[in-house]
Amino acid sequence: MLNFIKISTVTDQLFPEFFELYLTSFPAAERRTLTSLEDVMQNEESFNVFAILLEEKYVGFVCYWTFERFTFIEHFAVSPRMRGQHIGSNIIRMLQLQVKQPIVLEVETPQNKIAVRRIHFWERLGFYVLSNYYMQPPYDDSLFLIPMLIMSNDYHFANRHFQMIKDTLYKEVYNYIPEK
Repeated sequence: MLNFIKISTVTDQLFPEFFELYLTSFPAAERRTLTSLEDVMQNEESFNVFAILLEEKYVGFVCYWTFERFTFIEHFAVSPRMRGQHIGSNIIRMLQLQVKQPIVLEVETPQNKIAVRRIHFWERLGFYVLSNYYMQPPYDDSLFLIPMLIMSNDYHFANRHFQMIKDTLYKEVYNYIPEK
């Protein structure tokens, strides 16, 4: 049985395992620093970090934002030793049942086999790639915007409200104001 255990602070017992997998699963340009992560965990009510346990053993995590009209999965990873056992699919299915609103996420463009596999993973779970142009803002002021794709499990909602989704992510998640 999978259990979602909320991590609220960097002093929580499961934080070290979560943070190690977080660091190894995402390149620096696509993740927060420890300071930034600690800040959003303490100051953003809509931000959630959950460690995922299977029979009391740590198997992964999901970080997501709950907004008024949609949920945004910022980061999600399964421990490498547990991959290929449908744990990731089960985590996302459970999350879909819990949040009960459209889910949106960013994925890398399909420029390599790993990125293509990730997109297929999400498609198997009922997510769709939007055709809208999207650039992920940097987590760090010194980095550049990264071309990404937006996916959602509610294509019509996400396609119809793409600009609202993008504006929300830029403002709330990235604290980014595009130049005009």
